[in-house]
Amino acid sequence: MTVTSSGYRARVNIKHAAYGALNRPPTRWLLGVAASARTVLGDERAWITYDAPTGDWLKRTRAGAMLMSDLRNGGGMSAGQCAEAAQDMFLHRYSLCPGDVVLDIGAGIGTEVLPFSRIVGDSGKVIAVEAHPATYHRLERVRELNDLRNVTLFHAAVMDTNDPVYISDLQAEDYLENKIGAVGVEVPALTLPDLVSRLKLDRIDFLKMNIEGAELPALRGATDVLPLVRHAAIGCHDFLARETGDDSYRTKDAVRALLVEAGFTVTTRHDDPRPWAADYLFASR
Repeated sequence: MTVTSSGYRARVNIKHAAYGALNRPPTRWLLGVAASARTVLGDERAWITYDAPTGDWLKRTRAGAMLMSDLRNGGGMSAGQCAEAAQDMFLHRYSLCPGDVVLDIGAGIGTEVLPFSRIVGDSGKVIAVEAHPATYHRLERVRELNDLRNVTLFHAAVMDTNDPVYISDLQAEDYLENKIGAVGVEVPALTLPDLVSRLKLDRIDFLKMNIEGAELPALRGATDVLPLVRHAAIGCHDFLARETGDDSYRTKDAVRALLVEAGFTVTTRHDDPRPWAADYLFASR
């Protein structure tokens, strides 16, 4: 039996209060010193420092550098963990190859961009698109920190028109919860055909899309260039509709029908018990 004393609870409360007081840009470097000393002794051999350009934490390992917003519970993913997560979430049906052209729509801070870039190598290219300005700033920083010379970045929302749109500004800890809506921060928009035309792409070996419910308008605006796409992984978010009651997240059936009409064979992970996994669509031709 484990007995939790009032003294122990008080120490935990003091620790959390101290963390909250120090976990701000002017004093985060102090936490970084302690975190570095602790983490470098662990299995991952990570080195954590304060990143002044973003005000976030920077976790460096031999696999690369990744930003994170919080140190608690081990902080965010390392570069190696990002590679494992990308394999699990998006490369479940297709394995990237050197020389591939990858289009990452909803790139976030680069958790998939980093492993994609490493896999396709100097002969390949990764085009990463992110709508939220603060998240895009961190994406730029991740590219710089890891010297990802085969990565091209675009700050825009991918939609079915070129009209500016609004994206929520939740300042989420993981940078992943913002979505297109009627209010928020105004951001530029473009269509996939416009993007393909600007870059003069003649093929897209892998399309990854994870844009919080906006995948349907993005794909509806892309019908002219979908024949260029060989493989795709589309993160639908119907599970969020079930959790929140917001039906704007419910896109999986319509997205699947659109992909099938475009000539793709579409599969899912219907037997995976994780809430999000069954809503991801994997398309190949």
